[in-house]
Amino acid sequence: MIIGFNIGNTHTVLGLYDTSNPLPVFMYRYPTKRDATVQELSDTIANAIKEYSIDAGDIQGAIYSSVVPQCNNAYDAACKKLFSISTHRITHLSRMPIMIEYDNPAQLGVDRIVNAVAAYIDYKIDCIIVDIGTAITFCLLENGVLKGGVIAPGVKAAMNGLAQSTAQLFEVPFEKPASIIAQNTKDALISGFFYGWISLIEGIIQKMSGTQAHYSVICTGGMAEVLHPYLSIPVNIDTKLTMRGLYYLYDINR
Repeated sequence: MIIGFNIGNTHTVLGLYDTSNPLPVFMYRYPTKRDATVQELSDTIANAIKEYSIDAGDIQGAIYSSVVPQCNNAYDAACKKLFSISTHRITHLSRMPIMIEYDNPAQLGVDRIVNAVAAYIDYKIDCIIVDIGTAITFCLLENGVLKGGVIAPGVKAAMNGLAQSTAQLFEVPFEKPASIIAQNTKDALISGFFYGWISLIEGIIQKMSGTQAHYSVICTGGMAEVLHPYLSIPVNIDTKLTMRGLYYLYDINR
């Protein structure tokens, strides 16, 4: 089996794969801890694979995508400790079936690369990939070229930031309000965040598309399914896009 990690700013998703299937047969989600020791991380990974009732010796390959550089060395060491194998750390220098147009590819988040690889292989279309997580990223993939995109603040990060930096405002749930016009502070915050982020996503997609109506939209990330029912533009929801991208990049780089 193959083990893959999508290491995000808030959460990490571990996936276990059969060697011939890009869809993970098992996934395990846990908080990303920047200062985790090798032992702590090894214990977390070991407990996860035990839930799938396999032994460490069944893991023959490992790969990870990380936007948290502080974690990288611990993952390298933990996989060596648990599985006695070297782990492929995805970078802009990894072999991939797409090209990258970016001023400094080393600064491009590898999660965006992984998403673009999966979209290119699975959809074979020009598209805008929207990953709705701690940050919201928009990537334009055209003719097999990742042409860059947009990074916007994520919903929960902005909600937390506003509550922490203002004396009279507070955190609220992310949900559709009864009316866009609110008569109290709580509902005003709910309305602002809900319609603000719906408008942000739709607006950036429309700006990126311009007159090129042929772009399809693929949405992934932790908040994709929450927001999807309220978007007025057609989108493909693909919550396992990144996890399939990990498998494809492992297969290409092994």
